[in-house]
Amino acid sequence: MIQKKNLRKASGLSIILMLVCIAVSASCTATQQSQTILDITEAKGGLGLVTVTVKNIGDSTAEKITITISVKGGILNNIDIEKICSGCDACGTTLEPNAIKTESTTEAGKIIGFGPITITASAAADNAEKVEKTYNGFVLGPFVIVTQ
Repeated sequence: MIQKKNLRKASGLSIILMLVCIAVSASCTATQQSQTILDITEAKGGLGLVTVTVKNIGDSTAEKITITISVKGGILNNIDIEKICSGCDACGTTLEPNAIKTESTTEAGKIIGFGPITITASAAADNAEKVEKTYNGFVLGPFVIVTQ
């Protein structure tokens, strides 16, 4: 008789522990589903500059976003421009879900030269993994053409 009572208590306790584990697991899964994912959607050329567009395709706000644009190449490798934007008063440091942020190399200097170039764009945030894309282009004087 004593064994049956202990068995019932143990069974009841096991059921309660399983329910608690299921509840905790469900809340952990819900927390993991909310994430930030950045994507570099395009790179465009222009008159002496390259512009890159970054989009937050995740479902939570990207915090402390940093965008880097590097342009290298030309004949004799005389083109070497890098722009790093970690946010300012004009553009901010966050990026809401489904929002875009556009950054250009204007502040880093004018791109002038001749020949093929390689454009490397990257974006990262405190709560998102770094993404990077490479584009090819061509410079003809002050005209920058992104070919890929």
